[in-house]
Amino acid sequence: MKTALRLLISGLLIAYPLMVWWFAQNGLTNWLLLALITLLSLSIVAQGIGHPRSWLSMAVLLVVSVTAIFADQLTGVLFYPVWMNAALLLVFVASLWRKPSVITRLATLMEGSLSEKAVAYTEKVTMVWVVFFLMNGAIALATAVHGDIELWTLYNGFISYVLIGLLFVVEWSVRRVVKNKH
Repeated sequence: MKTALRLLISGLLIAYPLMVWWFAQNGLTNWLLLALITLLSLSIVAQGIGHPRSWLSMAVLLVVSVTAIFADQLTGVLFYPVWMNAALLLVFVASLWRKPSVITRLATLMEGSLSEKAVAYTEKVTMVWVVFFLMNGAIALATAVHGDIELWTLYNGFISYVLIGLLFVVEWSVRRVVKNKH
């Protein structure tokens, strides 16, 4: 049941930009902040308070709420992708200082122990994700500041997901080549 709840919440958070667009189109923007806070709070509870992802969700929840207080509800809601990218950027950058890096940890879970070359490769991949989160967050910021809900939804609800998918596919392809060489 807990896994199903986590999957449902994750799906709703992925669909979040479409929810924002729908709420805005139907004049329900006053409910957006409540919907986001509810989803993030449920995410924290479903993951368990001590889980690392729950800390990420709590940080984003806090920043979204503060943004909404100092700006307005819609701005707080539109900045959610910016804060998520910023949080992920910080996690990935921090993992380069306090090793192993995020990608090294994931690779170790999948492959077992890694060679020095493999660790060096996974650290480079972590850097690629750092650059991605930096650029993606900057574009998310530009769409939020621009104030065009259709543009914001197109980028944050579609284009950014396509870019994430492309990055996964390209990295997987490069990894296969690198792995075969070593």
